[in-house]
Amino acid sequence: MRKIDKEQFLTTLFCPTYGWLLRSKTSGKPFSVADQLRIDEGMEVHRRARGLFPTGVMVSGPTEAAMQTTQQLMSDPETTVIFEATFIYQDYIAKADILIRDDDDNAGWKIIEVKSNVNDDTELVDDLAYTTFVAQAAGLNLSTCSLLLVNRNYRLDMFDEDLFNEAEHTPDVHARATEFNEQSERISEILLSDEKPVPVLRWECKGCDIFEDCCGRNIEDHIFDLPRISHTRFCQLRDMDIVNIKNIPADFELTNSQSRVRQAVLTGKPVVDLTGLRNALESLEDPVHYLDFETVQTCLPLYEGIAPYRQIPTQYSLHIQTGEVLEHRQYLAIDPQQNCTRQLAENLVRDCINEGSIVVYTMFEKTIIEGLASTFPDLGDELRGLAGRLVDLCAMLKAYYYHPGFHGSYSIKKVLPVVAPDMGYDGMEVNNGSDASALFAQMARSQYEPEEIERIRNDLMEYCGVDTMAMVRLVEEMRKVVGLE
Repeated sequence: MRKIDKEQFLTTLFCPTYGWLLRSKTSGKPFSVADQLRIDEGMEVHRRARGLFPTGVMVSGPTEAAMQTTQQLMSDPETTVIFEATFIYQDYIAKADILIRDDDDNAGWKIIEVKSNVNDDTELVDDLAYTTFVAQAAGLNLSTCSLLLVNRNYRLDMFDEDLFNEAEHTPDVHARATEFNEQSERISEILLSDEKPVPVLRWECKGCDIFEDCCGRNIEDHIFDLPRISHTRFCQLRDMDIVNIKNIPADFELTNSQSRVRQAVLTGKPVVDLTGLRNALESLEDPVHYLDFETVQTCLPLYEGIAPYRQIPTQYSLHIQTGEVLEHRQYLAIDPQQNCTRQLAENLVRDCINEGSIVVYTMFEKTIIEGLASTFPDLGDELRGLAGRLVDLCAMLKAYYYHPGFHGSYSIKKVLPVVAPDMGYDGMEVNNGSDASALFAQMARSQYEPEEIERIRNDLMEYCGVDTMAMVRLVEEMRKVVGLE
């Protein structure tokens, strides 16, 4: 019988339905380009971590054989480090990333869980606690439990020893492992049952990957669509058996933005502050620029002097509208294997002429521009001048316009198809920022042939261009709403 693994166990702790679906292989989506990048980087981090222990022995093969190999290695006093040590306890299986024989206690072992995170948190402790629970239940004597995390001070020219920081969590891990042991029988019953657990709406359902196929099924305007709904308000509505916004009583306390959403749902029409929206649109100064950046962010730095997970701008799209004339300018790093942020900054200053509003969707672009200004002080005044001209279109919509088709989200991917149904991202080779970032990272690491690179570059420029053209269309449609066109 196939064993229960860490992901299935930890998922079931928080959501039995999701855990059961995961176990039954009826949930989940194919890996995206971004998913694959995270997997590849995780594997590389593990490889480098194992490199710190040159005498380590790797365990591989089918589950039962891997467990037997682990026991044989542990019984050999000459074996001091084991990679992927495999343990089985009842219905559970766990693999320890790194197992080290304790010098002070020949019968004791230190367990290390390798993570590609830079920040220590409770979820990582839970990962380690699961492995500890299974290993201890299988008879392993553990003296120390640690996480091996990525060092935020690591740079490309450093040794692998500098890539990691160790965080010991022995007391917390042992305590959590005890809790897991106590829960193991209940979770086994859930995961090994042929019947899916009855879904139970809880706060953790908000943002869940399977929500629309689970507790959110056939509920078009769920209470989770209410902006900034608090845990307290959610519980009050749930306890009243209210899950649809249209059923919220008129006297139930909501914020102004939540009341606006409720009104839109009840009427089936947009709720618009015409005066506020008109004034905001009229405040845009010609020529109006529409700017969007794409960035790359990797665990293992692509370039010298760059920290793990530092966000590096690699591309921008800029539409400039002067009356009826619409011009498009863009930049994409010419050589992904080189850090081209200086060239990007220079081109941006040149392309954004010295007057006119610069429309962005959220203030992400301001963060990028200010970062460029800090990196290149000689361009600081010009770049900060650009930042001072930014206008947040998303904030404008949030303040003055809500359509029931938004379903609580002002993401441009949700707003655009509602406001401009003839335009969208469907059918594009690249249709989201995460995949765009991952493709650039893979180009920087020479994972494509020249003809593939040319195709990817065109796809990246098309995607970023649609992002800025989307803002052009949104402003056009909003001007129609208030009678300016």
